[in-house]
Amino acid sequence: MKKILFLLTFFAGLQISAQQKSTSEKMLEEIQYTRQSQGNLKLVWWIPADYWELAIGENGGATPEQIAYIKDLLEEYTIIIAGDYTINGTDFKVNKLNNGVTLYGLQGEKVPLLKDSQIDGKVAIIINEVLKPLFTEMAGKMGSGMSFFVYNNKKDGKIMIDPRKAGEFKVEVNKDVFTWQLPLVSLLSDKTCPVNQEKLPGNYVYCPIHGNKL
Repeated sequence: MKKILFLLTFFAGLQISAQQKSTSEKMLEEIQYTRQSQGNLKLVWWIPADYWELAIGENGGATPEQIAYIKDLLEEYTIIIAGDYTINGTDFKVNKLNNGVTLYGLQGEKVPLLKDSQIDGKVAIIINEVLKPLFTEMAGKMGSGMSFFVYNNKKDGKIMIDPRKAGEFKVEVNKDVFTWQLPLVSLLSDKTCPVNQEKLPGNYVYCPIHGNKL
């Protein structure tokens, strides 16, 4: 119970500091998609455990042991948050997802959705008592229309979708496909051009200005 209360306290704290610029915001740009076309809007988030490790660390007050506990708890799962809306002027309607969301793993295989009974109780509390209210607070009716999908992310004791390792996975939401290329750039160290010492993203192989290898 103490660990559950600890989790709720720190996730609640993240809501307060969510408007401040931080390293984790760079990661947010990579893990969320917004796609709008012909009166339809889809929002899709992938929230890896590494995001919470960054965000909670930046929020302050947590020990390395506490942060490690949260990361170990969450990295067992791939958590996808999705919303599908029909836009009509300034109004919108939430479209049902039901079986309209599919996760395809690194090998292109379909990953089965977990039942509620297969999800750790502490993770269920984070989703139901923190994340769902947080999305509603951030985006009102649109946020409350987003659904959470949880998948297993470990096989033989190893993480399957690792944001720090090369790979690609996809999420299909009502026939629209969203693709994540890994590793996430926000988790890579910047590279430096040897010519002018300019900092460049960690996934760059060559300097785009001078052409030299980084």
